[in-house]
Amino acid sequence: MIRWTYSILPLALLMNPEKWLDARPHLGPLPQERMCHPPLASKAGRIDPVRGFNARTSFRGILSIIAVALSLVPVGVWAQTAAATFVLQPLTPPVQPPHLVPLSPGEQLGKDIFYDSTLSDPENYSCATCHIPESGFTGPSSAVNHLAGPVPGLIPGRFGRRNPQPIPYSSFSPRGPYLSSAEGGTYVGGLFWDGRTPDTATQARMPFIDQNEMANVPVGPYPPHAGGYSPLLAKKLAKRPYAELFEQLFGRGVFQKSSDEQIYDLVAAAISVYEASAEINPFSSKYDASTNGVPPMHLYTFSPAEENGRKLFFGKAQCFECHSSTKLDTVQQATHGKDTFTMYCYANLGTPKNPGNPFYANTNRDSNPHGCNPLGADYIDYGLGANPNPAPDGTTFMDSQPGDFPQFDGLFKAPSLRNTDQRPYPGFVRSYMHNGVFKSLEEVVHFYNKRSIATNSAGQDVAFNWKKGPPAGYTPIFPPPESMEFPANVQNIAALTPAQFALLAPDAGAIANNGQVGNLQLTPQEEADLVSFLKTLTDGYMRPNAVSQDLAFILKDLPSPLASGSLAEQLKAEKFFQYVVQPSANAPASPVASTNVLMAPVLNLTNVFRSP
Repeated sequence: MIRWTYSILPLALLMNPEKWLDARPHLGPLPQERMCHPPLASKAGRIDPVRGFNARTSFRGILSIIAVALSLVPVGVWAQTAAATFVLQPLTPPVQPPHLVPLSPGEQLGKDIFYDSTLSDPENYSCATCHIPESGFTGPSSAVNHLAGPVPGLIPGRFGRRNPQPIPYSSFSPRGPYLSSAEGGTYVGGLFWDGRTPDTATQARMPFIDQNEMANVPVGPYPPHAGGYSPLLAKKLAKRPYAELFEQLFGRGVFQKSSDEQIYDLVAAAISVYEASAEINPFSSKYDASTNGVPPMHLYTFSPAEENGRKLFFGKAQCFECHSSTKLDTVQQATHGKDTFTMYCYANLGTPKNPGNPFYANTNRDSNPHGCNPLGADYIDYGLGANPNPAPDGTTFMDSQPGDFPQFDGLFKAPSLRNTDQRPYPGFVRSYMHNGVFKSLEEVVHFYNKRSIATNSAGQDVAFNWKKGPPAGYTPIFPPPESMEFPANVQNIAALTPAQFALLAPDAGAIANNGQVGNLQLTPQEEADLVSFLKTLTDGYMRPNAVSQDLAFILKDLPSPLASGSLAEQLKAEKFFQYVVQPSANAPASPVASTNVLMAPVLNLTNVFRSP
């Protein structure tokens, strides 16, 4: 519980010391007129997204000491502490790494764009800045993960409100969100934590124009949740080192013949193709190398702890209910039976607020009118209930403001658990859940096991319903759920054990008493075994064992209104593989890739987007 009490103050001070140090012992709201102070400016340098201060130093130990020590220092002294200011500065974009597998020309173009840090405004942020492969294509800085979770944006003082969602295996997510009959009816599919885009091609449009990320100014009504684009970014493409490859793939004169919005669509398409590649989705973990993989292999044998953890995952611990794709026929067909370890569904787990979330202090309306958080620490992230875009089937998740359809409040998409323990070095800290509140797999598993347990001074435990609160004299192990306006959608808020749920009538399996979270009755050893199993899901143990994806399905929802007969419109068509680009003997080698590979002849879009 130490982290809950000591890590809040230093982070809040950094972002806005006047607001957070108003001689108040609590972290409650401040008067409206006090909520727009300019954030602290700093000339401190950027930090390396992987190594940080020293590649051989464990951030966790150092920053734990800093966080505790600084919270005890007088305010004026702490506000000038360079080390903490240094940690929360904008990040350094990574260099494009060598290929893990041969890439098709389309995949190479997507990778070039993914790592291009000139496409932000101002320059110096790329997609990869917040999604590095060394940490499973999510939060790149151990220091930021430890102190905050959500990463700094391009412009100093700006932060997103959520943890960067992992990219691997997201391209297998069904179009959505849609209401699935699985598990008695749950929403499935779509992209982002809140499902606000239907697929990866539309998702790739958004970070470029997010004012708390890459900060390009969008065209169109604001906020441009589904249809905005950046003319500035589109105009940059013709001058980038990979412009020749872009023309080889999309046609000679594409920059002259296409509108800015069409070019922007093609950028999103290329990123989507790269995100569907074997480099992002290799299926190469210890799990895949074992007899549990598909097809079964004998390259790795589970230890007793790992095997027990696997049995718990698919049994007593109930993890498979949201973190296995085996119930989704469309996904199983796409992966040839391989498990992506997510059902791509949405659930309110009762996750507590992250008191170190810097978005709470991102309140400056003057400097950030479209990314400002006017609610400050009162802000509640409603997840799917804050999705402003109708689902493909027309379902709306909010009306005039986030949270006004309470049945969707607090629902967040379940990410793949593949690579959930990937890190560049052992001491690297990762942050978990939509808001980065937990800093280790051990914390996450313990939360799933004990979320609805309270203890007394004698060390006795009791399960309790969060809607009613714990009995007198008992203190909850975890803070309350961030979103509990609609208790019926909080997973197992009734705190039933899996055994108690099994005794209920078949038609009584409501979300609120499903036994899946909060009172699993796992022993400490069983918790440890679950963590051991989760670590077997990290890719890279063997050569990639990937599958080809249906790119026509992935790319057909690019949203811009295109002229009839345009190339981008062909990309959106169901049979876009039939479109033939200008013939070329061979695709050009990428001038920016660290390691070039032989590329297949460019004859049609099948060759363009498929790996050789």
